Amino acid sequence: MPPLIGIIGQVDPLSGRLFVDGTHLRIISSIGGIPVVFGLNQPPYDVVTNVDGVLLIDGPDVHPYFYGEDPSNSLRAVDTERDDFEVKLVKLAVKAGLPLLGMGRGMHVINVALGGTLYQDLGVIPKAVKHDWDPATTNPRQRVHQVRIKTSSKLYEILRQEINVESTNEVYIGVNSFHHQAVKRVGEGIKPVAYSVDGLIEAVEGTEGFILGVQWRPEYLPEMKRLYEAFIKAAAEYRVQRRELERAEIEAEIREELTGGLDETRRSSETNGSLPDTNQT
Repeated sequence: MPPLIGIIGQVDPLSGRLFVDGTHLRIISSIGGIPVVFGLNQPPYDVVTNVDGVLLIDGPDVHPYFYGEDPSNSLRAVDTERDDFEVKLVKLAVKAGLPLLGMGRGMHVINVALGGTLYQDLGVIPKAVKHDWDPATTNPRQRVHQVRIKTSSKLYEILRQEINVESTNEVYIGVNSFHHQAVKRVGEGIKPVAYSVDGLIEAVEGTEGFILGVQWRPEYLPEMKRLYEAFIKAAAEYRVQRRELERAEIEAEIREELTGGLDETRRSSETNGSLPDTNQT
């Protein structure tokens, strides 16, 4: 069976309807994964134990409460219920070794869940390039600024065939950009692996397992399909490992039951063989 990819949808605050950009669903399906959209009406544990990978998509700002700050005047729309759900989800996923891919807000959630912080607004960054392009008026398939990627990173290995190599240590690729927040202090167990020209972190990845977060919106850039492919591959491998572990646990339980039954039969036989012979005179 193909790997199941869990996606947390966004709940409309007025209608209560759950929605998700269908672009993610189409890409995942085309690669061989099965996308499963979840709302917030079940425990995060149920998501982690029923999927083979988690995709964290874009959305509203992460409320600064989750990284120990008060909200500034520059904060925009928030969804604290989704924040709480996804932060718990990431912690459980990391503990279970479940593959994680985050984009836009998704990268922020991964960082915050692992103890990192965010810039609440990039207006506080001197000489920052424009990052908050308006998706209503800017085609998301445009590449509006360059990102510098470390060649020692997993991200580079995934995208290397799509990258313009300009030195032995650094490579560049064009990306879209629709964010007004960014990673500030990096969380535990992840490291920065890509930067914009103004020095802001544009991607993070795990020091162990498959954890990858990118600041841009890869679903609109054809060359970024490789991110999804690497993610689906990791999810498929996780599914195989999990099935093997479950099979081993079942076999161990069967052996324990059989061994217990044999021991019980042996004890019963020994007891019967030691009974006194009441027929002797």
